Amino acid sequence: MTDHNDEFTPESVDEQVEQHMPVSTNEPLRLMGPEGSANDRLVADLQLMYRQGAPRATSDEDAQSLQDAWQRIKVVAAEKRLGRVSPRNERNSTILHIDIKKNQVPEKRPTLLSRLGSLAAACIAIMVVGSMILLLNNVNSARQAKTTTHVGAGIAHPHPAVTATPGFKPTVTNSKVTLSKDVGKNVYTWDAKQHDQIPDSIYALAWFPDSQRIASTSESVDVWDATTGNHFVSFQPYTSGGGGSILAVHWSPDGKYVASIKGGQIQIWDPTTKAIAQTLTYPGVSSIASIHNLQQMSVSSYLGSYQRMSGGTFIYDFAWSPDGKQIVAASPFPNGTSSMVIWNLSTGQTMTLTGHIDQVARVVWSPDGKYIASSAYDSTVRVWDAATGKNIYTRNAPDSRDAASLAWSPTKGDERLLVGYSSGSIEIFDALDGAHALKYSASMNSHLSAVAWSPDGKVVAAAGDGVLLLDAHKDALLYTYTGNANPIRSMAWSPNGKYIATGDNMGEGGSATIDVKVWIAQ
Repeated sequence: MTDHNDEFTPESVDEQVEQHMPVSTNEPLRLMGPEGSANDRLVADLQLMYRQGAPRATSDEDAQSLQDAWQRIKVVAAEKRLGRVSPRNERNSTILHIDIKKNQVPEKRPTLLSRLGSLAAACIAIMVVGSMILLLNNVNSARQAKTTTHVGAGIAHPHPAVTATPGFKPTVTNSKVTLSKDVGKNVYTWDAKQHDQIPDSIYALAWFPDSQRIASTSESVDVWDATTGNHFVSFQPYTSGGGGSILAVHWSPDGKYVASIKGGQIQIWDPTTKAIAQTLTYPGVSSIASIHNLQQMSVSSYLGSYQRMSGGTFIYDFAWSPDGKQIVAASPFPNGTSSMVIWNLSTGQTMTLTGHIDQVARVVWSPDGKYIASSAYDSTVRVWDAATGKNIYTRNAPDSRDAASLAWSPTKGDERLLVGYSSGSIEIFDALDGAHALKYSASMNSHLSAVAWSPDGKVVAAAGDGVLLLDAHKDALLYTYTGNANPIRSMAWSPNGKYIATGDNMGEGGSATIDVKVWIAQ
C-alpha cells in the first residue's frame, strides 16, 4: 500500500499525523468545516476513522485514501528534516498539487466548438430516430391499407399518387382530404320497377335543397324521400297515348317547384299537388307527338333517337338561375340555329345565345349568377356572360362529338369549371380563360355520363362505369364506387354533402334492374 516495508497500521498513521500535524481533540471537527482545506479535511477524516476502530482498509477507496494520507505525511516529515517549515497555506498548496497530480483527472471545460459538436450530434441522432419512426409508421400504414375492408361498395385509395400540374393554382387551401370509412356504403335503393316507373334509364336526378328528397326521371318524374322512399309522388307528363324520355329535372332554388322536360318544353309544377304552374316552350318547337304516332321501333332505335320520340325536338338540359328568376335551356335543334334560350319567368321575355354549331347537351349556371357554361356535340365547351349572352371563352374537347358533363365550383370566388368529356377524360380549369388547368390521370374507361362537385369544394365526382371520387385541388384519385349493377346514367351530390345518388343506365339489351342508389359520399 505504501512505498516502504513498514507495517501500515492505524496507530502509525495517528503517530505520524500527531507528530507532523498536531491538532487538539476538537481540531478534526474544525478542519471538517468550511474554513478547513480539502487536505486538512481528509487528514481529519482519517483520524476519526481510525479512532473509531476501523482496523484496516477494507476497500479500494479506503486503501487509496490511506496511501494519499501517508504520502502527505512523508512530505511534511521531509520538509521538517530539511528545516523548511512551510506556512500552512504553502503546505496545503503543495499537498493539493500532489493530490491532483496523482489521483485526479484534470477537468476539461467544454469549449464552444465542443458544445456545437455535441449539439450537432444530438440533432443527427434525433433525425435518425425520427426517420426510423416515420419509416416504420409508413410501413404499418401500407400494411393496414392492404388489409382494410371498407363497408361501401368500392375501392379506397388512401395513398394516391399525386402528379403536379404546372401552373395550377387552386384558390382554396390545398388541405388533405380524408374520407369516412363508410364512404360508398349504400343508404337506400330506389327500385324504379317496383314503383311502376317505366323501365328505362334513370336520365336525371335532383336533390331537394334540404337534402331530404330526390326527384328522379325516366318516362315519368318520381319524387321520394332520399333515405326511405316514403312520400312518393309520380308526375306523368304524357297523360294520353304513350310517352317519352324525360332527360332533365331540377328543383327551384327555393324548393317550391320542380321543373322537368317534356320534349321541347319545360314544365314547372308543384311537387305536392302535381299542378303545372308554368310551361316554357322553346321557340320554333311544334306540338309534341305521341309515341303512338310514330312507326313501330325496336328498343335499340327507341333508346338511340330522342328526336323521333317528340316529333323531332328534345331539350337535353336546362338550369335555374341561382335567384330562381330565370331558366336557361339547351336548344332542341341539332342544326345550330340557336344554342340556348334564357327565359325571364316573370315577363316571359327570352334572350337567345348563339355559338354552338351542333346540339347542346349540358348547361349549368354559375353559383354567383354571372355566367353560364354549356357543352355540345360540336366538341366544344363554352362559357357565356349571363347578362349579355356573349360567349367569353371556348374550349375544344379532345375527341369528335365529345359532349361534356359540367359542374361549377361551389366555393365563393372560385370560378373554376369541372368538365368530364364523354370520351372519359376529366379536367378542371378557370372558366373565364381556361387557365390553371388540372388534368386528372384517372379517367373513365367507358362512356362518362355525369360529374358533380362536393358542396364543400374539396372533392369532385365523375360517373360512368362506377364513380371516381377525386381531390378537387390536385391529381389524386380518392375512391372508386362500384355499387350500381349497371353503368351509371345520372348522378347528383346532396346539398348537405353527405350523400351521392346514382341512377342506372339501361343498355340496348335492357336490364333486370333500374335502380337509384343513395350512398355515403364523404
